[in-house]
Amino acid sequence: MSSDSAKPLSDTTSAATMQPVRVWHATSSTERPGRIEATCQGWLSAEEIKRADRFRKPTSRNQHVVGRGMARRLLGEDNVSPEDVCFAEETYGKPYVVAPEAAKQPFNVAHTDGLVMCGVGNDPSHLLGVDVECLCRKTDPGLAERYFARPEVDFLKRCCSERQRQDLFLRIWTLKESFIKAIGTGLQTPLADFAFEDIEKDRPRIRLLNPSLDDGRTWNFFSIEPRPGFIGAVAVATRCPNEAVSVDVKSFDDLILAANGG
Repeated sequence: MSSDSAKPLSDTTSAATMQPVRVWHATSSTERPGRIEATCQGWLSAEEIKRADRFRKPTSRNQHVVGRGMARRLLGEDNVSPEDVCFAEETYGKPYVVAPEAAKQPFNVAHTDGLVMCGVGNDPSHLLGVDVECLCRKTDPGLAERYFARPEVDFLKRCCSERQRQDLFLRIWTLKESFIKAIGTGLQTPLADFAFEDIEKDRPRIRLLNPSLDDGRTWNFFSIEPRPGFIGAVAVATRCPNEAVSVDVKSFDDLILAANGG
């Protein structure tokens, strides 16, 4: 796993993959819009701006603007104008690209207070999901008992400290969110229908407890630290069991600063 401003939780990701999944992270303001929000809003459609204006909290509006703007800029790369990317939504609201052809790549956006993350894949046949949380987020241990699979609940009970339990809860939570976002069902899929193993490793593994979730794809999961104080997860499903998958984590802030002359 490579990164210009972030670091992996340990150096276990293969560097052999020619086209890694690109995971970009951007600052989002909790109050007044900043440079990132202003740049991203310039790429949005009138409908997207109208939708952003429905958010009552500035932080929610800023996250929406940055997430949508990031997706437009990153999907088009240098070949498509961000304003020309057109989206549609799947049954449960997951967006995907309908035009132009050059921008049709799997992508997913996640956000938490102060940070927005956007993952972009290379193969249209892949499923991709990302999630991110701030490690300062207070968690309720009862949520694990209520929503997680029994093996994960038992794993958390073995933690030696409350701090460790909270961090590992958020690690599991982001992994679970990345999976249900990748398959596009959101919380329509019960979180107890699947469980993660090797949770403390950079490459956790999933066990599908509900056989209906197994469609023959091979799943790859990554726990990442996009920035200090944040935990993220990336889920990638491929049709080829031997396909190597890696992630490349980059700062969207740096991209914007470079484009604007620093």
